Amino acid sequence: MLIDLHAHSHLSKGCELDPRAVLERAALFGLDGVAFTETNTQDGCDELFEIGAKSKVKVFVGLELVTDRGQYLCFFPKPELAPEPVQMWGSNREKPWSAAECLPKVKGMGAAIIAARPFDRDTPNPAMDFVRSLTVLSAVEGYNARVKQTANDLAVEAAEALKLPCTGGSDVRGSLDEMGRGATFFKNPVTTQAQLVAELLKGEFWPVMAGELPRLTRPGEAQAARKQGGGGGGGGGKRRRGGGGGGRR
Repeated sequence: MLIDLHAHSHLSKGCELDPRAVLERAALFGLDGVAFTETNTQDGCDELFEIGAKSKVKVFVGLELVTDRGQYLCFFPKPELAPEPVQMWGSNREKPWSAAECLPKVKGMGAAIIAARPFDRDTPNPAMDFVRSLTVLSAVEGYNARVKQTANDLAVEAAEALKLPCTGGSDVRGSLDEMGRGATFFKNPVTTQAQLVAELLKGEFWPVMAGELPRLTRPGEAQAARKQGGGGGGGGGKRRRGGGGGGRR
């Protein structure tokens, strides 16, 4: 199954996309499912599941937890029962939530946690090498269609060091044109939210790229480029799909 594990809708601040339109675009690209990971909230999960019940594309719900040391996609077996982050840790307007405090709590509630775009310097407080110290992760986002390729390569290297699988997603937020550029291929069928969490914990999935593929760096090259102050990857190719990242070892 192909599932975009990182998508946003009008339920995320700064995003105006209608989730119905996101699902329609996903269907055009042959995706089997879309996980809406709204920023710091699952408050609209009932609305999203209701929309999904009428769609050919399956709907899953998570949240993108923004912390002082990175962003994390969190998936609960029953998101409608999970407390909102603001209920657990209060307001984050003046100070971002602590990753050291939040992530173990989320893991203890049965969630699968994915480090999202950990080496993306274009986001506030990226996780960077802090991600390598985490023991609560189920996976690392090895391909984010909105992120420079060098940052994606560093994420894949971190996943390999942690012996974790990689996921892929479009991170669609600004335009429907962003949909369909990244997804995650699951070995086993995923039809329910609980099955999604179980498969994420099992680790049998791989990231998928779509569109013009960037030049892929050799193992270790991304780390070397970062030390030398290098930027993102470039290059391109014909429109096709390809795998990336690796699985559990």
